[in-house]
Amino acid sequence: MPKPNMPDELYVSVSQVKAYQLCPRRYELKYVRGAEPEFVPIALAFGASFHEALAAYYQEVKTTGEPLRRDLVLDVFRSAWDRATDGPVPLQADDEDDMAGIVDRGVSMLHAFHEHAAKSGNVEVEAVEHGFTITLHDPDSGEPREEQLVGTMDLLVREGAERIVVEHKTAARRYTEDQLRFDVQPTAYKIAARESGLGDVALRFQVVTKTKVPVVQIADIHRDARDEGDFTRIAAGVLKAIDAGVSYPVRGWACRSCPFSSACR
Repeated sequence: MPKPNMPDELYVSVSQVKAYQLCPRRYELKYVRGAEPEFVPIALAFGASFHEALAAYYQEVKTTGEPLRRDLVLDVFRSAWDRATDGPVPLQADDEDDMAGIVDRGVSMLHAFHEHAAKSGNVEVEAVEHGFTITLHDPDSGEPREEQLVGTMDLLVREGAERIVVEHKTAARRYTEDQLRFDVQPTAYKIAARESGLGDVALRFQVVTKTKVPVVQIADIHRDARDEGDFTRIAAGVLKAIDAGVSYPVRGWACRSCPFSSACR
């Protein structure tokens, strides 16, 4: 799928902001030093392949008004997964995602998604993989920052008069209330939609679980001015820390699946 054109000026993505929050040392190794990853976490490759299948499904809806046939959705997923496994960097599984049966799991999850989408009826798709570039402002002075914020919204749909940004997720289990409440990604998308001329949008998570019997969780979430202020301060704080060269390792559960663990040590 096409990705947004990166601006010539300095920029930061929502993913980079979240990556720095997770571990500043990992951020430094990946984005500053350009260290080569030892492996690609299997969950990352799986999620990317699944996203590609969903993007193909919704692109067909946008183009023809009809959903992509189930067998073709599965073909897109399998092709994307084959490219991931044949890539120059090996895949590595963690405790929750093993290589055995991963394709069958993805197929089962896509069956669940396709059945759910069929029951939900036709949806008016405005955009698939919608890229944006907006100006970030200092939360205290209101002055524009040198860095711009870039990102890609998985899906834009319209229900009546309401425009909705939909974020696709694959997860080991249903999202908890805390995950839905505090994820900064949809907050950033709400700001970006307004700043790029899309207006005041609604926000939705579409989570497909990796459970034995996959479940499609649809969660409409709310973000207000306070949430937007939080994201602006988070982004500004992260950028100031990066500019100051602040880097330290965060030891914990994420180290087990970190592709830069050897370089870190």
